[in-house]
Amino acid sequence: MPHAPSSFRIHPAVLQDIEQIKQHNPDHARRCFDAIEDWERQLRWGRVPQEQMAYLTGSERYNFYREWVGRSGYRVIYEISNDAMTALAVLPKGDDTDDLDELDQRMSQL
Repeated sequence: MPHAPSSFRIHPAVLQDIEQIKQHNPDHARRCFDAIEDWERQLRWGRVPQEQMAYLTGSERYNFYREWVGRSGYRVIYEISNDAMTALAVLPKGDDTDDLDELDQRMSQL
């Protein structure tokens, strides 16, 4: 049974993703950042993110989850395993949002 991870971190590439979004739509960038910060708070309350997000199948090494960020047109991708949750990417909604090879590569950089 899933439980709330005890640690939370943000991959440095997430800040770059948000900065790129901010250049053409600061409001959407703020929403994405707020969504990530909100999970940090919710974990302290014991909320289980695995119950709220879509699991991305296909990775042999990692457990990726996707969260829609309102109507911003963006998705935040998290990796949740070993009692840790990592905000991994902020990507526009589209066919290549779930590029697991890119997500695997980001995780291996940590």
